[in-house]
Amino acid sequence: MNSSVRHLSALLLLSLPAMLPAQALRSATVRVDASRVDNHISPRMYAAFTEMMAEDIKRGLTAEMLLDRSFEQPADYLGLPAHWQLEPDERNDTVGAIRFVQSTEAAYPTMDAATQKLNHSLSVTLAPGDITDTRRGFSQGTLSVLAGQPYRGTIWAKLPAKDGYAGTVRVALEENNSDGTSYASATLRGIAGDWTRYDFTLTPTRTDRFAKLSFLFDGHGTLFLDQASLEPASARDQVRADTEQMIAALHPSFQRWPGGNVAQDYHWQWGIGPRDQRPVFVNRAWSNAPEPNDFGTDEYLAYCERLHIEPTITINLDGAGATAEEAAHWVEYVNGSPDSKYGAMRVANGHPAPWGVKQWELGNEIFGGWVRGHVTAEQYAQAAVRYAHAMRAVDPSLRLVAVGEGIFNGSDAWNSTVLRIAGPEIQYLAVHDYTSLAENSKAADPRSAMMARAGAFERNYRHISYLVQQSAPGRNIKLIVNEWNLFYGAEIMQSMDGAVYASRAMNGFERDGDIVEANSISDLLNGWVGGILQASRDRVYGTPQFYAVKLYSDNPAADSLKTVVESPELMPGVAAVDAVAGHSRDGSRLYLKISNADRTHAVHTTLTVAGFSYAKKATVQLLTSADTRQRNSFAHPTVVLPVERPLQCAAACVLDLPPDAVAVFTLTAHDARSHEDKRLR
Repeated sequence: MNSSVRHLSALLLLSLPAMLPAQALRSATVRVDASRVDNHISPRMYAAFTEMMAEDIKRGLTAEMLLDRSFEQPADYLGLPAHWQLEPDERNDTVGAIRFVQSTEAAYPTMDAATQKLNHSLSVTLAPGDITDTRRGFSQGTLSVLAGQPYRGTIWAKLPAKDGYAGTVRVALEENNSDGTSYASATLRGIAGDWTRYDFTLTPTRTDRFAKLSFLFDGHGTLFLDQASLEPASARDQVRADTEQMIAALHPSFQRWPGGNVAQDYHWQWGIGPRDQRPVFVNRAWSNAPEPNDFGTDEYLAYCERLHIEPTITINLDGAGATAEEAAHWVEYVNGSPDSKYGAMRVANGHPAPWGVKQWELGNEIFGGWVRGHVTAEQYAQAAVRYAHAMRAVDPSLRLVAVGEGIFNGSDAWNSTVLRIAGPEIQYLAVHDYTSLAENSKAADPRSAMMARAGAFERNYRHISYLVQQSAPGRNIKLIVNEWNLFYGAEIMQSMDGAVYASRAMNGFERDGDIVEANSISDLLNGWVGGILQASRDRVYGTPQFYAVKLYSDNPAADSLKTVVESPELMPGVAAVDAVAGHSRDGSRLYLKISNADRTHAVHTTLTVAGFSYAKKATVQLLTSADTRQRNSFAHPTVVLPVERPLQCAAACVLDLPPDAVAVFTLTAHDARSHEDKRLR
């Protein structure tokens, strides 16, 4: 079904309930008492989480188009590293006319700071040969380019002491075929001496989603090449424009970086200074993938500043050789005065003023044997105290987040121990909650069991609140649920099932607003099928979970009001309809966030509100799909989108919630306009 038909079906559900088959409708009532506030909700409730996992940061967030731009990956029989290929092709032997060597004789930089091993460059030697193709070089393909869009590129080159290269280097964006069309080219001249960066700009005349970047040589002799780069001119500080636009639409309160599990392998010094001098490190947390370190501390903080997102940094706590001193030095680099040792390094790297990052997380999931630095709860808590003292010696104003545990066997013991020992030093306890197919598959109704897990997590947050009172009395320690989602396939996570689960989880966070300070779904971008934004080389789309999160963050409530729901059940004790209500921060609106988890039945829903005088014309934003299996995709990115429609209310508001749907009602106070006019006067 195309999107226009889907939008029409949604409109019919809103305005013509009589047209629905009678047997398809069930009934629910939602009663809100706006005079009774159950708890207040933090303005930081909806945050974001990114980590160096698969193509979350590299190629997802960042704009770099080239893979293995430092020529470090294993070479083929020609001497060309992975992702690079011979030009014109491999159909004829090069007869010594061009030779490639992955060389440690010269590299930029010489040493890998992560491994303390020699780096590689690509040594290219060209002989005068008279029986070879006149086109000699190498290329990388599968690059998506747009006609008229400038692309900025660089490459570093050096000549050896003797037999150095004499000639030019032609850099071209081309059709990825032998004898393919050239879309744009630039000529690098005067290559000589020690390592020098050569810049070029290419503006293709044709759009091609599978173009190649070629380096072609017309001279002879040897030269060393390293640190090639190509990115669209539309990128800002290495961040893709399309991805940034989608993230900005969510307006997260804060963002967590660099992890995630990888935080326990990461050393912050790898990601500062000139980009081309940074090491590539092996991401042991995620498939031993090479991480280029292009997006480091300053790039992350500049991105957050540009999007008005508060940055949160997860430090490496005792993983892979990390120390409390290293964490303190990171704090000084980020927040220290320009005349401090590490603050001066930040100044030298282009940012004179301290970044002023206040929220820091003390490691990640250290309760689990899958991370470096895994220890017992007592050992972790003692280390957290040690790190807190070292970091606060640099900046006493830091807000610190300790590692807590969600619903696992033994989680109470872990959380109680951490709260008892580290409680005086921390402001927040981080909790991660996922539910999986394996966990729910043995239930009589696995899908209903999945939906019910959101309620179990909600109840556990209240239980952890009790643990805080018992183990850290007098400390107002809040929870940050900074990872949560499903562990299911894309057919669930990226369909309306995933969005409805997300709605039920977020309703729980708001009902638990007295203990839950904030949450961030995992992940924001790529990483795995749970990434609510999916970005390929040149396209990006939001999953239904993305739009569910956006509905909630676009309509932030200041409080959670007394709300009673009477609904059909998915299974005994688990309601199909789940709802939470709250005032807007200025008090002029009332939001009702609601979902229907029944996959086969629409629910005729009646909303009554006491204690809030509202205008009869309301609005409803509805996220649903005609087929619950529908998903957005790169080819069809807008199949499932929210639709906003007016809704006429009288003594009650009535809405037929479609199967597998998420909605937000907005009621406006009768006197909202006059109050606003008075405020402006």
